[in-house]
Amino acid sequence: MRLSPPVRARARIKSWLAVGASAALLLMAAPPAAHAATETLSVDLSSTAGPMTGVGQGFLYGLSQDGTSPGDNYLQPLNPTMMRGGGARIAGDGWIGDGYKPGAGYQARINSILAQVRRTTQAPYHAEYVLMLSDLWGADLTQPSNALYPCDNGDCSNWITFVDDTVAAMQNAGVTVTYEPYNEPNGSGFFPPGIGTQYWQMWNSAVKEIRRLAPSARIEGPAFAGGVTSYYQTWIQTAQAAGTLPNVISYHYGDPVPQAAQVNSYLAAAGITGITQSQNEYIPLGAENAAYTAWNLDRLAQSGIASAARGEWDNCCASGDLGTVLTHSGGSLVPSGQYWAYRAYADLTGTRVSATGSGNTAVTAAVDSNKKQVAALIGDSGGFVGQANVSISGFGADPWLISGGTTHVELDRIPNVASLNSPETVYSGNVTVSGGSVTVPVTLGDADGAYVLFVTPPGSVSSDTTTDDTATSGTDHFGYDSTWGTAAGVPDLHQGTAHWSNTTGGAATYTFTGSGATIWGVKDVDQGIAGFSVDGGPVTYADDYASTRTAQAPLFSTTGLGAGTHTVTITNAGTKNASSANDTVAIDYATVTPNITTADDGTTSGTNAFAYGGTWGTATGVGDLFEGTAHWSNTAGSTATLTFNGTGAVVYGVKDVDQGIATYSVDGGPAHSVDDYSAARVPGASLFSVSGLTSGTHTITVTVTGTKNGASSNDIVALDSATVF
Repeated sequence: MRLSPPVRARARIKSWLAVGASAALLLMAAPPAAHAATETLSVDLSSTAGPMTGVGQGFLYGLSQDGTSPGDNYLQPLNPTMMRGGGARIAGDGWIGDGYKPGAGYQARINSILAQVRRTTQAPYHAEYVLMLSDLWGADLTQPSNALYPCDNGDCSNWITFVDDTVAAMQNAGVTVTYEPYNEPNGSGFFPPGIGTQYWQMWNSAVKEIRRLAPSARIEGPAFAGGVTSYYQTWIQTAQAAGTLPNVISYHYGDPVPQAAQVNSYLAAAGITGITQSQNEYIPLGAENAAYTAWNLDRLAQSGIASAARGEWDNCCASGDLGTVLTHSGGSLVPSGQYWAYRAYADLTGTRVSATGSGNTAVTAAVDSNKKQVAALIGDSGGFVGQANVSISGFGADPWLISGGTTHVELDRIPNVASLNSPETVYSGNVTVSGGSVTVPVTLGDADGAYVLFVTPPGSVSSDTTTDDTATSGTDHFGYDSTWGTAAGVPDLHQGTAHWSNTTGGAATYTFTGSGATIWGVKDVDQGIAGFSVDGGPVTYADDYASTRTAQAPLFSTTGLGAGTHTVTITNAGTKNASSANDTVAIDYATVTPNITTADDGTTSGTNAFAYGGTWGTATGVGDLFEGTAHWSNTAGSTATLTFNGTGAVVYGVKDVDQGIATYSVDGGPAHSVDDYSAARVPGASLFSVSGLTSGTHTITVTVTGTKNGASSNDIVALDSATVF
């Protein structure tokens, strides 16, 4: 939370797209200078770098006081791995405000902590909650000038009483937290006595008391401000001598790659093993934009540390906006460009592969064979604008990405704006794989924006339904005011037609039932700027100008909507790019992403349901599972069948040290073997997925093989739930 030197502001440049006849892609801003810089980024699918762990998907003070905000529609897709808080600045001033005893102020902060812990550590969430004891004490920069700090004058009795009461509150509530004794004790605002005798009395007594009361509890610290300095070596040696080393070494801000290496060298020099690291505050003041976020997430992924939490600079301490990643607008929260950078990072699942950036531009990439995708997030920490040639090689390691010599590439831009319905899809199409690689030349035209690249098998990218521009009735349909004309017999358009308008304020609507939609139209030398609004929400503008005609181009996308009917309103803004010859807006068709429904393992009737054959047991009351239940079996030949109506499904279950191997078959087709062993428990793990099926009723048959990984202690198969789309 301490201030850092500001990062210089960087101007955003509106982007436009030009796609040539070849497989190459070109995302541009204003025409580049004659000697624009060029960078080369590389992704090697054949070189793995370990699993994607979600490091960086953590937030300091991200939730509202009661833990309910933001809603699941925003929080769940981010798959948060860490939440850090302690009731800072809640009225009553904590333990200090109650006169250094448990009272109403202390209890208010305890209640807030428990609400946040229960929300984020229990299914469907699985985050670690780091409890900042200093916040609960009341040292949150609002404490009075005469406040007393733990172990004042060498007397730690009151501090120990505080620790006892806090650990008892967590234990009585049946929750698990990681205890952080003190936040930024080297900052005079939080701990005026400084790092000396009183500090070590405070630290040592807290650690010893927590371990006496809760021997298995995790402890994190020292959470110093200012990054890793040489003092960390002294700190580690002092704590080692006192027997009070934490489970996690934590620090704030800076590049985590060299910091993690430095801490590891200090631990190794002291002969210490088994301690992980956390950068539990990151992103400096002034760097809160989509580009820097993407860069920082890449550095965290490369660092090998266990966890990290985004810092809070603007809206402390319980506003429920994930540290202004979400924007307060008209009494509601709306996603920003930074939110979509985190959302894109959460889409990087499976195995991280070798990726090399250039200059200040970083690229993080992962392969997920279950999701049948490669995802890569690109961001720059220095405001680079210019061309970045992204070379993706090693397709031989994942041949399922190629069909007929081509793969599918989608490129999305995430502009750094305060309100953004969804990333802007600037290209989506099949490209030729040559020599086991493709090159995607992307001109980074948005200094503060991020970019995300998806590579998938051709033809497998959509279970979406399509609505032609001429469909004006039915479940999914368009509507037009009198300013729109119709073009017919145009061979490069869907069904040869488009609706168009060059009248300022000319409005069209697309009404659909689903979780998202993309509006497709024309980008050309005579196209203007259109505004798009979802369900009456904020307007997002798209510039349809392109120096080379692009028929059937994605103009606007929205995703993550709730179940039900939604409306996209399209308006001709009456403005245009200076290079455009006109301000026409042309709509060709729309695609809809269907709603996703969930079936619990205990659902045995209805449209989407499980059935079990052979010997299956039922586990109940398991806090980290969906609805708290799972069906399990270790009897060879036992089967479970998911019957569903849709175009795809994902089966979720448990991966753990005692899980075995099962096979999965779709509609009686070939059986695919899946090993559920994991060295660390993963509840709600994605075990098997299928997509791109014809719309209708399908079955997935799961068969227990009675076999296991050599490292597993048993051959159990445990099923938790399924999602259907």
